[in-house]
Amino acid sequence: MKKNLLDLDYIINADNYRNIQDSIADSTDMAIITVDYKGKPITHHSKCTNLCKFVRSHPELSLICEKCDSRGGLEAARLNQPYIYLCHMGIVDFAIPIAVDGQYLGAVMGGQVRVEDASEMESLEKITSQKTDILDYINKNELEDLYKSLPVMKLQKVRANAAMIYNICNYIVGEAVLKINLSDGAISKEAHYNHYQHNKTSVNTESWNTGISEKNKSDISNRENIILKPALDYIEKYYTRNISLNNMASLCNISTSYFSKLFRRTIGDNFSNHINRIRIKKARELLETTDIPITNIALDLGFEDSGYFIKVFKKFEGVTPSKFRNDAL
Repeated sequence: MKKNLLDLDYIINADNYRNIQDSIADSTDMAIITVDYKGKPITHHSKCTNLCKFVRSHPELSLICEKCDSRGGLEAARLNQPYIYLCHMGIVDFAIPIAVDGQYLGAVMGGQVRVEDASEMESLEKITSQKTDILDYINKNELEDLYKSLPVMKLQKVRANAAMIYNICNYIVGEAVLKINLSDGAISKEAHYNHYQHNKTSVNTESWNTGISEKNKSDISNRENIILKPALDYIEKYYTRNISLNNMASLCNISTSYFSKLFRRTIGDNFSNHINRIRIKKARELLETTDIPITNIALDLGFEDSGYFIKVFKKFEGVTPSKFRNDAL
């Protein structure tokens, strides 16, 4: 895939997109912000409410906000549809996934509203239960007044707004992908249309509202890859470090047990084997092309000692590192 197709800021053209985002926020009476797959904002915050401005002004709370945005976007990507939830402050938000060729790039986050019917609020998942002591030092009356000042609307209206924004995002991303491919002269006129149809994620509002959607194995595989993307990217870049299962699960905003199960199902191997496979591949290159001592290679690639490295290498390659090097000469 072309590098530009993985650059969300390049795809949406933040400068031009700003006016569109502001207009959507004004017409829906909802706050809108666009974030990357880590939950980091790549646009300004359109129509941000006073409550959220207040919360995000506290660094510790702002980090939890970003975590909510990250997890909300990943869940929307996994479902391949808008995802409505409650943030850590109990506010109704939703996430619209942005993906190209199955690669999750980020999300449009909307909401910052209260739902008219309290019973409908109970049907929504609270995306994180993370707490912080800083709330103990904030004026509760001020916080309550800010909460009461939030826009109030029916959940049905929230769903309709989310579906509309979903369609708009699909169109913007589809057109951007077409322009990138056209400028590169990569595909024919007929292929342009087919490529757009492939990248455009059509939304069926009625089926989404009732929770019914058709899924095939390919769709599920893509969504699972999207959830694991932060961990896979990290492993690919930092495979020489001591990488723990717990840390990677936290990076993907899922439980350790679910991460382990999902990793094996998606990658076809367990977590430690996958990391060792990457390390051994690099070890092969070093053994074939350099005269670096085997002990140094082991330590440089993140193995605890040369004995364990030799054991793992033999498991994958069937021979010891020294024999592999001698055979390669």
